[in-house]
Amino acid sequence: MGMLHACFDLEPPFTTPHLMAGNDMSASFLWDVIGVGAATLDDLWLVPDFQATEGVHQALDHVTMGGGPVATALVVLAWLGSKTALVDICGDDVAGFAVTEELDRLGVHTAWVQRSPAATTTQAVVLVREPDGARQITFLPCSAGEPVLTEELVQGLQSARLLHLNGRHENLAREAVHLMQAVGGVISWDGGAGRYRDSIRELVEASHLRIVSREFAERYTGLKDLKAVMHALMAAPARLVVITDGIRGSYGWTGAGEIIHQPAHPVSRVVDTTGCGDVYHGAFLHGWLSGWDLSRCMEFASRLAAQNASGLGGRFVCHPQPGS
Repeated sequence: MGMLHACFDLEPPFTTPHLMAGNDMSASFLWDVIGVGAATLDDLWLVPDFQATEGVHQALDHVTMGGGPVATALVVLAWLGSKTALVDICGDDVAGFAVTEELDRLGVHTAWVQRSPAATTTQAVVLVREPDGARQITFLPCSAGEPVLTEELVQGLQSARLLHLNGRHENLAREAVHLMQAVGGVISWDGGAGRYRDSIRELVEASHLRIVSREFAERYTGLKDLKAVMHALMAAPARLVVITDGIRGSYGWTGAGEIIHQPAHPVSRVVDTTGCGDVYHGAFLHGWLSGWDLSRCMEFASRLAAQNASGLGGRFVCHPQPGS
């Protein structure tokens, strides 16, 4: 299976968006995207079926790969040419070093991933059922607490074009939002299914690019009608809203004109949907940073997310494949 430029007819090399010709603000930014979020280590097993009783069963495939919504979005952005950095905290265990080693290898800056002695890093075992891609996930959360704001991180945020959040590390995220607001930076929000809670509402309200699941959107707004939900989510300072809705595709609006519907791209064989929403976010933000219109950003994000579902692991599309 080929890499992105072969599958989607892009022209490499990918140019860092803020250095593209015609952007007179290019000298202001040292970072394209800084993300605040939790990175995980996923152990994924492709199995013929789930088992209800104890026993020994043979798997069909296996991969160990990093995960986490913000971290994976940053991996996609780095793979497409952006300069990205993750803000997180992990343990000083084997899993923690595996997480940062992969991020470094895939181009994400990890100097702001702090380490907590004797703490454990988030790990998950994911069973993926081969016939339909259904998943069973068992995870051990990180015991390291929250990262802290350092002077180096303050300087980084003040020189970033975009801050990407999903509600993890709330206290630091609020401080990062205040710093971005002070310098006029852009804030992107990833609202995943099952992740809404009242304590993050002010972070959503501060964001400019709101890409959320339909379940998150309905809980945030208290509404069900798609058009009403879109109007509520477009409250200032929002510049655009995208609602993702699984196999029904995604819906986008900039506050003007009609709501855009992007159907989900077909996949000849769905292997694993782990990370597809995270890949969508990274691909969409790549388009936005590149100056694409909403429709083009959504179409590209949908295609890349579909490509990711054709293999095992949340970052499948970013890893070189045999024969690529």
